[in-house]
Amino acid sequence: MSLVSKCGLSIFLLVILWSSARAQDDIVKIDISLVTVNVAVTDLKGRPILDLKANDFRVTDAEKPVPLQFFDARGPTSVVFVVDISSSMKGRKWWNLAAEMKTFLANAGEGNDYTLIVFNEKPRLIASLVTADELRGDFKQIEPAGNTALYDGLLMGLNALDKVRQRHKALVLLSDGQDNSSDSNISDVQRESFRHRATIYTVGILLHPNNLTAYEQSGRDLLNKLAAETGGLVRYPAHDDIRQVLETIDQDLRTQYCLSYYPSDKAPGWRKIQVELTQASLGRTLRYQQRYELK
Repeated sequence: MSLVSKCGLSIFLLVILWSSARAQDDIVKIDISLVTVNVAVTDLKGRPILDLKANDFRVTDAEKPVPLQFFDARGPTSVVFVVDISSSMKGRKWWNLAAEMKTFLANAGEGNDYTLIVFNEKPRLIASLVTADELRGDFKQIEPAGNTALYDGLLMGLNALDKVRQRHKALVLLSDGQDNSSDSNISDVQRESFRHRATIYTVGILLHPNNLTAYEQSGRDLLNKLAAETGGLVRYPAHDDIRQVLETIDQDLRTQYCLSYYPSDKAPGWRKIQVELTQASLGRTLRYQQRYELK
């Protein structure tokens, strides 16, 4: 090989090495530890407080103040419905629920997307990231039967929540009672709800809320617990008030404040969030999930 050829080859190799080094330097490193907490702020009557700004909030993570990186006051919603279709939901309960759900969806806000998971002995994904009109038709195919794998349904719903499009997002559980068929348990659900940073709204489908069976009372205790721990709401509507309750949940979700930040340290483990208003204000309640796991 001639000296000129050797020089040319050397220069070519140097260019390749230099380009590779530059490419490595240009790689964008993304910090995946961004935490988003959805906060509902309401007055004494439960009405949402609107028009707050980012500087109206003070957030601490693991007892350390953190600056907000993103702030979102209002927007479309992503809702994952997890619906009980066990045999205890047959008859009047199901007829009422299906009719009220269809009415709610007929008047749903634009830009929202919905996912539907149903469960009896096993959970099933019926629809994913569809419009309200598309979801309405899916209820015609459902007939209640079988046992109640409520915990397994919730776990599938939490996984589906990771795939939704909107920052205003939540899981809405509609059920009448306690689990009797799951492979998982309540501890699994609690742990995963914190890991997914999920807000869970629970709607108890009870024909006689003031005269509960032992089964329904046990289910009611579970619904209360799930909503309280994750910053959601729990409601027990009369048979003809389900639509109104769904509208209340939708409004609560749309008017939440999404606060996003990076923790001041990245140590993995369970962490506590505290959100306060910078200006003291009597009669205002903040509702949000106060624990999560940083991996």
